[in-house]
Amino acid sequence: MAALSDPRAFLSAQEKRAQQMKAMGIEETDINTKDILAGNAGDGEKTGKKGSKNKKSDEPKKEEELKFENINLEYLRNDKGFQKARRKQEKELETLRKRQAKEKSAIQKHQCTSVEKAVKGKDKTEVINDGGVKKLVTEQMTQWSEMVERHRREKWALQKQQATEQQDALIKLMETLQAAQMKQLEVRHEKDLKEMNTRQAKISVEVMKEVMNDKALKTKGDKDRRLREKKQNNTKKFMDERKYAQIKQAKDKDKLQAKHEKQKQELVKEINNIFDLYVLAFGDVQERGDRVRAEQQD
Repeated sequence: MAALSDPRAFLSAQEKRAQQMKAMGIEETDINTKDILAGNAGDGEKTGKKGSKNKKSDEPKKEEELKFENINLEYLRNDKGFQKARRKQEKELETLRKRQAKEKSAIQKHQCTSVEKAVKGKDKTEVINDGGVKKLVTEQMTQWSEMVERHRREKWALQKQQATEQQDALIKLMETLQAAQMKQLEVRHEKDLKEMNTRQAKISVEVMKEVMNDKALKTKGDKDRRLREKKQNNTKKFMDERKYAQIKQAKDKDKLQAKHEKQKQELVKEINNIFDLYVLAFGDVQERGDRVRAEQQD
């Protein structure tokens, strides 16, 4: 009715309240101004009835603590992308094995045919004393040993290359997953701050409504003084709450960063240990191969 009987006065009061809200750091978009402007006795009764519900809604919601997966070597090996790359490496290794087996079979067949031709028509004694046969067998043994050694080196070179690729892939995958966890934490922090700001704005609106509808405050000056007191108290409370939230969020971020750094150190250490085992195994085989070749030359 006030808007109909005296629209100019109504608009003036509306603008004044909007200015008061702005002074408290409340934007019109944060609240429903209809709730403030409808400050009659009926609204006071409704506010009283819903007071307990409003207080509950103004309290910070307890969010569940974010729990992040522990990123370790086993976890990374189960990643679908890594498993796909590993299957590709297994195919490469199997292709090499088949090629080497084919070459081995061909050389073996050729050597058997050569020996059969060399001993054809000769008895056992003649074969034993035949210098040409001895030379042929010696050459074949050398050829076979060289082939076996070459195959071993080819296989080791491929396995070493694949191990290096796995190292790089695992570290890169860990960094990607860790970045995703950090992003998830940052999104949660942004959500919490936004909810806190909305809740604080809502509290400020409720305080203004309470002061405007307080019948004990007879004059405009009394209401203004009370509003200033409430504003000062809430401003300090809100600033402390924001400061505490920022400190807690910084600690959460530092804690996750430290966890990630430890995970990366452990991964690199574990990968290096596995790689060292490859090198040691290759060294043992290399030593045995050199010893066999030396014995053959003697």
